[in-house]
Amino acid sequence: MSTISAHCVSVMHTKSRTAANYWLLDLLPENQLLISSRDARALGFGDGDWARLVSATNPDGTWPIGNDRTWPMVGKLKVVEGIRPGVVAFSLGHGHWAYGASDVVIDGDTVTGDRRRAAGFHGNAAMRIDPYLKNTCLADLTGGSAVFYDTSVRLEHASESDAAAPVTV
Repeated sequence: MSTISAHCVSVMHTKSRTAANYWLLDLLPENQLLISSRDARALGFGDGDWARLVSATNPDGTWPIGNDRTWPMVGKLKVVEGIRPGVVAFSLGHGHWAYGASDVVIDGDTVTGDRRRAAGFHGNAAMRIDPYLKNTCLADLTGGSAVFYDTSVRLEHASESDAAAPVTV
């Protein structure tokens, strides 16, 4: 399967920073991983099932968020007819571990994170890593963007308990 960011599916959350727009979060409080009905049947998934997104350069399906902590790339599936078989997609703007989503300790005081910003899924950490730079995803040489359309991924069965929990940063 390939992964894409689904700007065409949700025009409400097209950038990571829209998690701070509470009007949009009220309309779409979390996103899902979109998968075709044909792929869902072949992989044994149903609508609303939980799945982990993994790739060759991220076989654990986690974000490394520093201090030996990780954030899982686990989300709910939405089975749809309007996506090409062999592709899984997600809208941006959900699944944050920072950006006000988690507690932050500043000078001994805890600033409480807002769990609404952490709801849903974000899979950028599955993007194919540049084999030479080793710290960034591959870039499209023509357009200069990340290789959203060139990363092969796999979905593994997961559960809600595998999804992200609040962390303190």
